[in-house]
Amino acid sequence: MKLKFIYIFFGLAIFGLATMSNSSGRAAASGVGATTAPGDGTVCTTCHAGGNFGASVDVKLKDLASGEEVTEYVPGVTYAVEVSIGTSVAPAGYGFQVIALQDSDNSSISTWANNVTANTQLTDASGRQYFEQSGIASDNILEAEWTAPAAGTGSVTFYAAGNAVNGTGSTAGDQAVTNEITFTENTTSTSAGLAKLGIRLNTFPNPTVDNLTLMLETEESKDLIVNIYNLEGQKVDGQNVVAQPGENRFQFDVAAYTSGIYFVEITDGANRTSTRFVKH
Repeated sequence: MKLKFIYIFFGLAIFGLATMSNSSGRAAASGVGATTAPGDGTVCTTCHAGGNFGASVDVKLKDLASGEEVTEYVPGVTYAVEVSIGTSVAPAGYGFQVIALQDSDNSSISTWANNVTANTQLTDASGRQYFEQSGIASDNILEAEWTAPAAGTGSVTFYAAGNAVNGTGSTAGDQAVTNEITFTENTTSTSAGLAKLGIRLNTFPNPTVDNLTLMLETEESKDLIVNIYNLEGQKVDGQNVVAQPGENRFQFDVAAYTSGIYFVEITDGANRTSTRFVKH
C-alpha cells in the first residue's frame, strides 16, 4: 500500500510539473486562464519567475487586407491579431496566452479562428476562449484571426501573458510578463466606409423572413466582397459580386438562418462598411 502511494505521489508530481511547465497552455492543461483578466486563475507570473530576458508582450489588431494596424474595431469585421513577445536576451522559446473580454461585463468575445503560427492553439475553458501555446514556440510573433463583436458592444480589452522560457522543463528561470490593450468601438465606421467605398447602400426588407435584398449604387464598376455575420461574429454567408455603374441588387436567401440580428459587411479589400438586419 505504501509503495502504491509513492507511485501515485510521484505520478501526480510529474503531472503537476508538466502542466506548470512551458510545454502547453494553461487553459488546455488546467482548464483556467493565466492572464490578468478578471475571473482568470493564477497569473503566469506567479510560477514563471527568476529569468531575466528583458521580456515584454503586446497585442495588435491588423486589417486582414492591408495589414495596417488599427486602434478601433469595426463591429463584425475579422482582424488579424498579432501577439508579440519582445526580449533583450534570446530565450530558448516562448509561451503565451491571450483572451478578449467585453469591458462592460467581462464576458469573453470567443470568436478566435485560424491560428497560423506553429505550436499555438485555440482553447475553450470555463466558458471562455483563449489563444495560447500548445508547445514551446520558436517564434516570438504569434498570429490568429479574431472577429469583432456586434455594434453597441463597446470597448474590448485583450489581456495578454507572455513567457520567455529557458527550456529546462521547469518554471524556474523563465520570465513571464503581462499586458492589457483596449480597443474602442468605431461608431462612425458605416458612413466613413460608404464614403471610402464610393457606394450608397440599402438593405430590405428589414426585418426579413426569407430573403434579403442588398441594393447598392455606385458610379463606377467595383469588385466587392459581401459577407454576413451573426451576432457572435461568425460568418454565415458570403459572395464575391461585381457592382456596375448605377443601381445593383443582390439577393441572399436567409430562410434557414436562426432568428436574430445579423451584420452585412461589404469590402473592396482595402475599405469596408457594415450594416445590420433582423431575421424573424
